[in-house]
Amino acid sequence: MRETDFIAKNKDKWARYEATLERSNQDPTRLGELYVHTTDDLSISRTFYPNRSVRIYLNGLARRTFLQLQRGRPGEGWAFFSFWTDALPREVYAQRRSLLLALLTFLLALLIGVVSYRMDPAFAEMILGADYVRMTEANIAGGDPMAVYKARDPAGMALHITLNNLLVAGLTFLAGAFFGVGSIVMLIRTGVMVGVFQYFFLAQGGNVSLEAGAATTWAARVASWLLTAGGGALEPIFTTLVAVGRDAAVFRESLLTIWIHGALEISSFVLAGGAGLAMGGGLLFPGTLTRWQAFGRSARAGGRILLGTVPLFIIAGVLEGFVTRQTDLPPLLRFLFILCCFAFVLWYYVIFPRAVARRPPTSTSGGEGRLRGGHHGPLALGRIRSVGELLAATFTVFRQGIGGLLVGALALSVGYVVLSFAFGPEPAERYRFAGYLFAELENFHELTSSVGRGRGWTFSVLVAVGFYGMFRLGLGTAARHSDLRSPLLYWKRELRLLAVSGILALTLAPGGREVALLTFLTFPFLVMLGVGRYTTDLAPGKLFRLVYTNLLHSYGLLLLLLLIALPAGYLLDTVVGHYFFAFLDWVIYTDGSQLDARNVMLQAFCYYFLFALLFSAWVIAFCLSLGSLREIGTAAELKQRIDRLGRK
Repeated sequence: MRETDFIAKNKDKWARYEATLERSNQDPTRLGELYVHTTDDLSISRTFYPNRSVRIYLNGLARRTFLQLQRGRPGEGWAFFSFWTDALPREVYAQRRSLLLALLTFLLALLIGVVSYRMDPAFAEMILGADYVRMTEANIAGGDPMAVYKARDPAGMALHITLNNLLVAGLTFLAGAFFGVGSIVMLIRTGVMVGVFQYFFLAQGGNVSLEAGAATTWAARVASWLLTAGGGALEPIFTTLVAVGRDAAVFRESLLTIWIHGALEISSFVLAGGAGLAMGGGLLFPGTLTRWQAFGRSARAGGRILLGTVPLFIIAGVLEGFVTRQTDLPPLLRFLFILCCFAFVLWYYVIFPRAVARRPPTSTSGGEGRLRGGHHGPLALGRIRSVGELLAATFTVFRQGIGGLLVGALALSVGYVVLSFAFGPEPAERYRFAGYLFAELENFHELTSSVGRGRGWTFSVLVAVGFYGMFRLGLGTAARHSDLRSPLLYWKRELRLLAVSGILALTLAPGGREVALLTFLTFPFLVMLGVGRYTTDLAPGKLFRLVYTNLLHSYGLLLLLLLIALPAGYLLDTVVGHYFFAFLDWVIYTDGSQLDARNVMLQAFCYYFLFALLFSAWVIAFCLSLGSLREIGTAAELKQRIDRLGRK
């Protein structure tokens, strides 16, 4: 079709569109149709009349339509408000079965804690700790059972408790990634602790002195009146009523004090556990989606529910720091406040979601029906990206190749750990893993150090082979899911990669702070050297300049991926590892040395598996970074696009 025919055919339609855009009261549906038709005509003009004025005219018309559509979108303030009034309640209703399961698990665990304490009072020391039990007994005997809440500065206590609660809730949620089992374990742990803690005050009520506490209770007053009226014959009744008064007084005081903040705090922990179960449900029951797609969807749903608990944890922390300590407040006032907190939780997480689910969703409700941009086709390496964009692209490649990465990391970890125990002393003494917060860096070095741990230089050969396998795993994943041409096996290229792997093994061989600093300074260059010499013909000097003249790219990617991996290692230590090793100690009947040896081997496997995934992510990230840095320096991709201008 000639340009004049194209204009003659559509000019009346375009005139009507322009008249529609001039109106003050716009119909969103009509604007959407207008935008679709305009962009269709614009696509035709770009294809057949790229250098004509009709393309410029239609581009302007499409721009005006787009601006009109954007003008009607709600602002950020409305989106924030809509999250709490629409998106979060819908998500809670959609995941109501997971939340109900979390509540039932918690209540069952609470009952288990109560029954366990009744059967064996020493169980309290196992759950609460001997020091806490002794301190609370002393407070009860002193007439102030809740003195523990008055021992610290209110502001510092509120901040510390809030951060700790948020950390535990986050771990409870993340533990759900292990098919929901981790969240159930955390809920059972919390429920048992609450049950033991609450029943402890009921059982210990008789230790409080009459003068300090129970003399003011109703039971003591009634018993005193009966003793005065009836004389010594009513002594047994007096003793019984005073005992009941003691127990009831301490238990009542614990209820009215602890649940001032506990109503919101414990409810939030149950919600975090339900969010974790919702996330694990995507892995267990993927439906018609792939398991990874179902997991991504359920993780987003659980993340929204977890986000909704943050204000509750903050309010609970403030209450625990400033209000819980006010034990002289009228009991009726405290009871009504606790009742209001539970009523709010019941309304917002049970009643309100049902009402919201009955009405049509808003445009900002965050449902799964929204259109999402996705990545189609291989990822382009020759594109200039910021550090944030490089990190996002790394996760895109990592997510697409997660199956091969997990299988490869598993095979590498099994082989490395089995072979590593052929060196050195007995298995139980093979590795000394640190247990402090975020000790994963030291534990990674423990796995790869040779001379610094007395293992000899021959151990570095095994470390180098492990690095070579991780290089190949990351490079293969990048080649499959980007436009990187997968290089064929060529002995010179493989020798280069082996040489770089050997240099990495040698840098990690010794120990000491100076060596650690040297490793940190050279690590980005060595990874880039392995990537660059394997995929390109760039000289080491050129790669050195690329790394150290673009420090943000080099160390930004290194540190960002490390910061993401450290919490995963912490979760492995504190949640999964702790309970898994405790389970092994319980079910495996063997002597202590054999059990220690198996635990060390399992720890070594877990840490190396995590390190293999992290190193593969670094390799993928540096592949993308190398493409970006080369494009900045040479503009090769830009020149190719310029050469293609005007060609079909």
